Amino acid sequence: MENRSKLFERGENAKRESKYLDFKREFDTSSTGAWCEVIKDIVAFANSGGGIIVFGVSNDGSTSGAMLTSVHTLDLADIANKIQSYTGIHFEGVEIVDIERDAQKLVALIITATDVPILFTRPGTYDVGGGKQKTAFAQGTMYFRHGAKSEPGTHDDLRKWRDEAIEKIRVGWLGGIRKVVEAPTGHTITVVSSPPSIKGGAPRIEGMAITAEVSAGPGAVQFVPQNAEELWPHRQKALLGAINKELQTQPAINGHDILCINSKLDVLRRHPEFAYKPHSLASPQYSAAYATWIITQSKQDPKFFQRMREEYRKKVQEAHNASMPTSTS
Repeated sequence: MENRSKLFERGENAKRESKYLDFKREFDTSSTGAWCEVIKDIVAFANSGGGIIVFGVSNDGSTSGAMLTSVHTLDLADIANKIQSYTGIHFEGVEIVDIERDAQKLVALIITATDVPILFTRPGTYDVGGGKQKTAFAQGTMYFRHGAKSEPGTHDDLRKWRDEAIEKIRVGWLGGIRKVVEAPTGHTITVVSSPPSIKGGAPRIEGMAITAEVSAGPGAVQFVPQNAEELWPHRQKALLGAINKELQTQPAINGHDILCINSKLDVLRRHPEFAYKPHSLASPQYSAAYATWIITQSKQDPKFFQRMREEYRKKVQEAHNASMPTSTS
């Protein structure tokens, strides 16, 4: 998903269209056909993580010199109404911005990602003259960006959207767990339900607030996620297998390497998104994110594992020296 500043930068500097950028040579706001083509791109961008449409630019990236007076005066409410007339959804994820290309002032639409893919409930058919019609999009279709084109969605598009939505939820959950784990002793955490939806979505059920005190005391009740095997699916053997399969280094890394990295990060105490241990006698369980993090570190620093071993050896030596009795004369 592209953020606003990145999209703005693309709109001002990119020389060709892409998954996140589309050029429109002109835009006649009185034309049904022009609106259908723009709405098709807006929906495709929204379904694909966001994007930007720049008006007054030809396909080769040069400014077209077209008059954009009517585009500058567009109203966001009118755009939302146009989209709703073809989708039945009141989509508000569109922003009108002024940008500059080749020392010329242009106008663009920045589109944010939608939470749920938007479906066309009405065909975008318009008259092209000579008794002929053209359909920009058909009823019942979902459009996504395929490279620089807005095209009907495929099975892969829906699968990718599903995977990204699940990952977003997972990151949010792990972030919440991390906040709980790292909360200072003595602080109180209150778990409450989300407020009811107020913009036409499904109503959320309000439940009873649960108050819990975070404490390291022996009498404290332990919080155990019911889906720990999903959040932290890897035991050490599986974690090593995933890392070695990706890196294919010789010799392969082993359990001692994981021990060194765990010690460096203090992973069980400081990184609940990476590791979890249900009780003191249990073996740690690791997340897929931990394997990805280790792989990334190794690719960025070829001496990453060597450095981790050296730091662990030094730490052990320092602990040993500190435990030795001080000689007296």
